[in-house]
Amino acid sequence: MVSLSDSVTVLHVDDEPRLSSLVATYLEREAADVKLTVEATERPQEALSRVEDESSSVDCIVSDYEMPEMDGLSFLRAVRTVRPDLPFILYTGKGSEEVARDAFRVGATDYMQKDAGTDQYAVLANRVLNAVSRYRAQVESRRYGTVFEALDTAVYVLDGSGRFTAVDDAFVELVGYDSEAILGEHVSALTSGSDERAFSEQLDRVVSGGDSGTVQFEADVRSAGGERIRCVGTMGLRPLGGDDADGVVGTLQDVTEKRRRQETVRYRTKLKDVVLDTSTTLMSAELDEVETKVHWTLQSIGEFLDVDRCTVSRYDEDATTLQKMNEWTADGAAGQPASVAADDCPWVFDRLHQFEDARSVDGAMLPSDASGFESAFDAPDDAAFVTVPMVSNWSLSGAVTLVSENARPWPDEEVSLLRTAADMLSHTIERRRREEELRRQNERLEEFASVVSHDLRNPLNVADGFVELARETGNVAHLDRAKNALDRMNVLVNDVLELARQGRTVGDTSPVEVGHLAERAWRAVDTDDAELSVSDSLGVVSADGGRLGQAMENLFRNAVEHGPTGRQTQSGDVVERGSKSGPVTSDDTVTVSVGPLDEGLGFYVADDGPGIPESDREAVFEHGHTTCEQGSGFGLSIVESIVEAHGWNVRVTESSAGGARFEIRTTAPALEFETPVGPPEH
Repeated sequence: MVSLSDSVTVLHVDDEPRLSSLVATYLEREAADVKLTVEATERPQEALSRVEDESSSVDCIVSDYEMPEMDGLSFLRAVRTVRPDLPFILYTGKGSEEVARDAFRVGATDYMQKDAGTDQYAVLANRVLNAVSRYRAQVESRRYGTVFEALDTAVYVLDGSGRFTAVDDAFVELVGYDSEAILGEHVSALTSGSDERAFSEQLDRVVSGGDSGTVQFEADVRSAGGERIRCVGTMGLRPLGGDDADGVVGTLQDVTEKRRRQETVRYRTKLKDVVLDTSTTLMSAELDEVETKVHWTLQSIGEFLDVDRCTVSRYDEDATTLQKMNEWTADGAAGQPASVAADDCPWVFDRLHQFEDARSVDGAMLPSDASGFESAFDAPDDAAFVTVPMVSNWSLSGAVTLVSENARPWPDEEVSLLRTAADMLSHTIERRRREEELRRQNERLEEFASVVSHDLRNPLNVADGFVELARETGNVAHLDRAKNALDRMNVLVNDVLELARQGRTVGDTSPVEVGHLAERAWRAVDTDDAELSVSDSLGVVSADGGRLGQAMENLFRNAVEHGPTGRQTQSGDVVERGSKSGPVTSDDTVTVSVGPLDEGLGFYVADDGPGIPESDREAVFEHGHTTCEQGSGFGLSIVESIVEAHGWNVRVTESSAGGARFEIRTTAPALEFETPVGPPEH
């Protein structure tokens, strides 16, 4: 639009004087913000003479079509021979589409039909001012043409109100608009918010004389395609004089690429910081801090890369199944424990087995043999994910997976960060495994040293003494007693070796049917005439089936050996029982029962033997505790070690029949099952 400080002169040509007077009145009123003057004439020839006068100040012609001296089109042709660009609006009451078409072909700026009512004058005033604005902007562009050509940058000229009056080709190329669409527009058409304020503040500063030199600023310019272009701008008073010297001339230089490079540098610096922080955190993690610091690492990576889920999964022994072991989610909601098998998504597993990453920018574009991966990681169908292998000792140990619920690419730099994190996580988890194994070995060594230094020394001294007596007296009966002591040592050695092999941790756990396991363990024990009763409602627990079976065997052996017959075996872990009253005959046989605890959190093994005195119940699990000469005192200690290795606990009480009842309480209720599940045969 025309600057508020400008004046506009309109030459109205019409053979109706009264209409000319009315048009002049309304135009001057409608353009109240601009000093608009209407000069009227009835004769086109007179108007043409005024246009030909070089001193004429006419900015726009408004002409009727049907006039006696010459029609509007002939008048327009004559004007164009002397003023090719002067705004010319054909304003007629007797026009037609054909007249309008001819007018534009000859060079009319605009065409408007006269109508009833006064609203038409507001429209006419607006068209006049727009035409004058564009005309003056074109004049301004030509005026600065030589300057523009000398500058190798985008140049613009603004009037005092912040409207573009001239732009060069470089400016047009920068913003993507045609010059006609820019000229006359306010800077707000290309900027907004703080960027518009930056332009306006510098404009006010220069125009008001607050800065006599050139000012510099930064702002985002919005292109025709909606792209935000970061520019460094300059602005100074227009170097050319004249009536329009209240405006400014300035330049814009696209620094978007420079800013992108700066952002890339900042991003890479932050990337390195994340790698360094996570590496330092994981490397310094104590054994009891590993889980927490693994989770913190996942959170740091997830938040930095702005994803919805970050997960560490481990492989089973043959690397055919991935099982979640730690996970961070952006919304804080814990994901469901899940596993994914190679058969469900061979594409992902094939990539991991080649030590390559697997990326998906959009789940809808996944290969058909990879869809199972999304469901395992709670991802929607159109989610994006990337998973990288965790490698330990040149073998696959697991994978780290990122999930974004929205489609997105995975730049190499981000995947590189993830691979570095996967290496550190693998190293940390492997270090924890080794430290745990070392701790278990130390525990076994301490136990073994205790037995060697104390428990084995006594029977060894006994055997040595009786052998010496046999030598001195020649009585071979002393050798039988020495043999008994050596048998005792053999039992101790076997049980200590069992402890040394098992330790206090378990291997991989899996669903185990307790009843099925009990029946299998019973068959592995010399039970003579003893009987086993197994409840049908034992359910399934998550356990190391082999070790839990060993615990059951020891409990069964303990019950049989301490039953009414009092039979002893080589490994007899004898504790004197005597809580039952009444005589026990040799014809009695022991019955062992296995059933669920009332709360559903575990199971019990009970017998109807003589029971364990209440005063001895806390001591029965101690290493070497026995009141029988032939017992090692390690059978029930092994049971306790296995139970605690699962995170459970065991206690002994009295059964309903007065015998011993061992209650094993798990951390979760037993699950119902449809098909039998059991441990591997052993």
